[in-house]
Amino acid sequence: MTTERQEKDAWALESGLPNDVDGWMFNSRFGTKDEYAQAVMAGGETEGVPGLMFITDLFNNDGEMIGSQGWSVGSGWIPSDDGKSMRHPTRANVVDTSRYGQLQKRVMVGLKVDMNQYGKPTMASSWDGLGFHWLLEEHSTIEGKDPKRGLMPVLFLNRKESSGAKVPATAAPGAAKAEATEGTQELTGRLKQLASVSPNASVFQKAALKMEAVTQNDDLMAQVLDEGPNGFYQQNKGS
Repeated sequence: MTTERQEKDAWALESGLPNDVDGWMFNSRFGTKDEYAQAVMAGGETEGVPGLMFITDLFNNDGEMIGSQGWSVGSGWIPSDDGKSMRHPTRANVVDTSRYGQLQKRVMVGLKVDMNQYGKPTMASSWDGLGFHWLLEEHSTIEGKDPKRGLMPVLFLNRKESSGAKVPATAAPGAAKAEATEGTQELTGRLKQLASVSPNASVFQKAALKMEAVTQNDDLMAQVLDEGPNGFYQQNKGS
């Protein structure tokens, strides 16, 4: 029998965001997200690339993509080498008040992970392969309004060489290659159509990542997740 409490709980809302999960970081890069960049520019930030973020994709232990997460790096930073690295005209280190600075502090101070063995904070690939247990936490916003929720690591797991993303098995190499080429062309056409009707990159990405064929194609997924001028959305929007 359904109780009154259960009926009320049925109307409760969820964030829809991943939470309380194990996730390994891959495809790390420095880029932008439309909504955040617009908020930053509205706030008057003009130095470097407004709204630049450290962005990574999280994969579970089965090689399935959980989602993407971004942390703002602060003002004045400029991405280099297609987002693989970033530089600042006057500063060598990330400020500790930025979200990216808070991520570094949590990992190095809170979780005692020696990040020096993996690379530099200005090189996005330094994070690739690192696994953590993640929880949603509230943090302040650039507008200084209501706090937002974002993932932060609470436990270091280990480091992997690969995300283990699942790729469908194929039979004869020649036939498989022809079939894959034809399938990719058809999928690319669908994505182009989706990009042409999507109002922004975020809407396009969310819809594209619901396609299993996209998540199984590493090259195509990288293009979809690229929010820079060479990304799939920017190259095909309104086409």
